[in-house]
Amino acid sequence: MKFRALAAIIVFCPGAAALAADLPVEIIATQITARSASRNVQRIEDVHQRMQSAINCLVGPKGEGFDAVAPNPCAASGNGLIPDTADAVKKDKYLSVVDKLKTGLATNDRGAAMQIALDAADMIVSIADE
Repeated sequence: MKFRALAAIIVFCPGAAALAADLPVEIIATQITARSASRNVQRIEDVHQRMQSAINCLVGPKGEGFDAVAPNPCAASGNGLIPDTADAVKKDKYLSVVDKLKTGLATNDRGAAMQIALDAADMIVSIADE
């Protein structure tokens, strides 16, 4: 699966995120979510910020859960993955990813938050591959 390989590259090579500007929103969302679980991220606050950035990418600046304090890596890619997705079933599935990421924001256990981020990245990949 091409998205999983790309997500793995981002987890282990954080500098590769600079390539995100020319990628589809699904890939950017997967990258930023997977990067939340990077072993190089030591502080839970940083894990949370990356998760929030993924939420921002998914919901867009007008979506519920958007936080303007956190970066929006998809700002130049439309209105957010969920608002720009025409398929109602996929929208619902992407909303479940947002809900999952929100549970990660609510935990202060770094390991648990990192696992939630990886699970969310897998969910994005699965939805995008449908």
